[in-house]
Amino acid sequence: PSPAPASAVPATYSSPGVRPTRIISEEEREALKVLGEQREKLKAEYNSRRVVGEAEKMVEEKVAAALQGRASVGMHGVKDLLAFVKGNADMEDAAAKYYTRFASLFGNETGTANDALLGYSSSCKSLQKLHADLSNTLTSVELKRAEESLAAFDDGAKKVSGTATTMVNDLQSARDKVEKAYQAQEKAWADSEEADKQSTRVASVDSDPWLQGLRYQTAVKALETVQATHGSDLGRLCSEMKAHDLKRLETMKSVLRSYAEARRNLLQKELQNAEELCGMIERIEPQSDSQGFLAAADISDLDLVKKEEPAEAAAPQAAASLGVWIPDEAVRHCNKCQMAFGMMRRKHHCRRCGHVFCDKCSSRTVVLPQSFGFNQQPQRVCDACADTVQQMGAEGGAKATEPESGQSLEVLKEGPLIKKGGMLKANPNKPRHFVVTRAGFLHYFDSKFDPTPKGSICLHYAKITLADDDACAFNIDVEESAQGGFFALRQKMAKTKFILRSNLGSNERDSWVRMLRTCSNFGDGQPAAALG
Repeated sequence: PSPAPASAVPATYSSPGVRPTRIISEEEREALKVLGEQREKLKAEYNSRRVVGEAEKMVEEKVAAALQGRASVGMHGVKDLLAFVKGNADMEDAAAKYYTRFASLFGNETGTANDALLGYSSSCKSLQKLHADLSNTLTSVELKRAEESLAAFDDGAKKVSGTATTMVNDLQSARDKVEKAYQAQEKAWADSEEADKQSTRVASVDSDPWLQGLRYQTAVKALETVQATHGSDLGRLCSEMKAHDLKRLETMKSVLRSYAEARRNLLQKELQNAEELCGMIERIEPQSDSQGFLAAADISDLDLVKKEEPAEAAAPQAAASLGVWIPDEAVRHCNKCQMAFGMMRRKHHCRRCGHVFCDKCSSRTVVLPQSFGFNQQPQRVCDACADTVQQMGAEGGAKATEPESGQSLEVLKEGPLIKKGGMLKANPNKPRHFVVTRAGFLHYFDSKFDPTPKGSICLHYAKITLADDDACAFNIDVEESAQGGFFALRQKMAKTKFILRSNLGSNERDSWVRMLRTCSNFGDGQPAAALG
């Protein structure tokens, strides 16, 4: 008869510490010998089963890891597809808005410009519609397909991953039970053999080899049942993952193909638009359109344009002499050759016109007139200014002066002076640029090319006297009670005494004193030493 289940075996009770003895017959010893051989055979079978189980476990774990890895890849793929569709929908919507703006440009032009750019405006409207249609298609159709693909794959991938995890856990749990049952059986065999040697009986029911063998066989059958169940599950999971992945990839291919074809057609239209614009631009006639507004205003019979011979190009104005110094950050290209500045092409200012040139276009140096404040030292200038200065020197001698402009008529005198003392911080090695204006102010700048004065002195109530200790210096005293008298330095009030010095000698000093006194209400009646 088949043995009863382990749970049905009744418990065995015995006195603690008491091991009943028994007499083992020869027949029983022969039976024990056969039983030992059977136990060795069972051990060999178990070791073989353990090796096979380890190999099966490795295969199962690899398959489960592959399924979970593919599920992760697929999830990233459908999410990326969704982001791709959303991003391109936003991009096409923005492009449609830009083309809407382009279509509204150049609406006020007339003549040939109007005729040419009307076609460009119409082309922009067509492109605006194409971009808008593509944006709507992506939003209403392709986005929905991507979202459905994400939802379907997410649901299927979660099921496959969950089932694979459950399969691995169930198999591992069943193998652990088999291992535990076998170890209990080995212990029961050892206890039984020890009892046989001592002609006694085992003391505990857990040392009964038959009972532990029954439990081991039960665990083995449970493992075989789990393996049979999940063996079919393994194949099914692989098939399901293939189906989900195939559907995902087909959806991705379809969405990308649909967008790529639409985008290609749209880019072809944009290229055609650009080619049409190039042709339209060539049909614009600036001279005709510029003169056409006179005819449109019905004043074409008036002789508004003088017929003169074209004049030679005027020499560049000395912008620097008017306080115009082009900032470095405002210029990206050479003012002559139009080459872009960079690490290998540096910026250089022309000391005469104030514009920015590259080294090649401003490699020449000339001595500028004294009014520029460079103390007759050669300065870097652009080619045009170098030619102008040389021509002026040839025509009017070395002391040729710059042509006056409307702004220069407001200046009575300008040139370098040194702040020697008084309220101005003395610096005998650094001359400043001073300007006397017809309005009666003495302005000073750190450089000839600064656009904003660092300070200003009102000369209306100023007394200008010669310095006693320096033949090239003079004093400016501003009465504190004088109405309107002030000295503004960085927006702060200052005291009333200033000492200035000319490095060009006493004659230049006397010239400054005369000019300053013409601006003062005290005039030449000021208390001062006689001028030479």
